Amino acid sequence: MSVLKYSDLIDEVEREQAAKGLEFEAKDGKVLLLRPILLLNKDELKVVRTLLKVVGDKDTDTFEQIDAMDAMLVAAADRKDAMKKSLADLPPQMKTRVFEAWMQAAKSGEASA
Repeated sequence: MSVLKYSDLIDEVEREQAAKGLEFEAKDGKVLLLRPILLLNKDELKVVRTLLKVVGDKDTDTFEQIDAMDAMLVAAADRKDAMKKSLADLPPQMKTRVFEAWMQAAKSGEASA
């Protein structure tokens, strides 16, 4: 009889996060992982799902969209405080670039950029 182990499932999730996430060198010089949307926990996923609507709404103010992108990136980061501090000093165009790289990595399954 086969046994499905919780620890094996957690190991698989961690491997998938590394394979499909985006590594980002934060302001502190250490690498953090922006995890794919489908591998976020319940609370993080709720944040991202809510904010995806803001990002995708063409009638929403550009700066509101960028704030939503920031919040989504923080939710997806394994080191949230480091991501928040890194984003605080980036101009809006660069924040958008990080967001787009994260979304692209999730689609293509790249480990880092």
